[in-house]
Amino acid sequence: MPYSFDHQWQHERQRLAALEAAADPWTVHNFLQLRVQPGWRCLEVGGGGGSIAEWLANQVGPNGRVIATDLETKFLEAIDADNIEVRKHDIVQDPLESDAYDLIHARAVLDHIPDRDLVVERLVTALKPGGWLTIEGGDFSTVRAVAGGNPDAFEMGFAKMLRVGESLGMESTYGRCLGEAFRHAGLVDVSSAGMVTEWGCGDALKLLYHMTFERLREPAIEAGVITGEALDRLLDQMAAPSFRAISHAMFFARGRRRA
Repeated sequence: MPYSFDHQWQHERQRLAALEAAADPWTVHNFLQLRVQPGWRCLEVGGGGGSIAEWLANQVGPNGRVIATDLETKFLEAIDADNIEVRKHDIVQDPLESDAYDLIHARAVLDHIPDRDLVVERLVTALKPGGWLTIEGGDFSTVRAVAGGNPDAFEMGFAKMLRVGESLGMESTYGRCLGEAFRHAGLVDVSSAGMVTEWGCGDALKLLYHMTFERLREPAIEAGVITGEALDRLLDQMAAPSFRAISHAMFFARGRRRA
């Protein structure tokens, strides 16, 4: 099944920038707790716009290295850093080194891959003994309207658009499963924590949801899940100054390969 959010859409870099603005603080918070070290060799799977690859490159320094991969690499190739190597790579089927990385990270990637359990196993094998696997995934069951407009209408419209994503291969509650997936893969020192935030019309999350729904507009209408008029009403409600809602939960899980 092809990835739903390839880079051919004219506004995809802007959508990824909204994801970075909304999610990078949580990602960096967790990496700071993990204490990424100078000299580490890191793998960034599905690097997207490259913000986390750049952050990791600054942490590992000139003696470290970050391998940033994606199915399409034009955004990653725009990064100017001597210690970042960009690879066009399919994490499901392309070759991956064994015992090679001190840290592997993927965000909002495995949620969209039906073979996610197989991918976790591949990533564990790619870790050095003692290396860390870190994966971030979403759980959309937490989304609720809290102020402004018609909460039921928002939640019904959001659920319809979520079904479109699920029909394209997304697992909408994968984040809550990460800790158990890590333990099943044999990792130790496993922990998993989730973050939810309140958002409104001026926030990065609103822009992310808005642009994602616009990206899914055509398949949603073609599938008969929602009409164009109903989608426009949903987007208008999200853009109202008085509207506030609770986000999906973004889980950050970490686990270490046995030394």
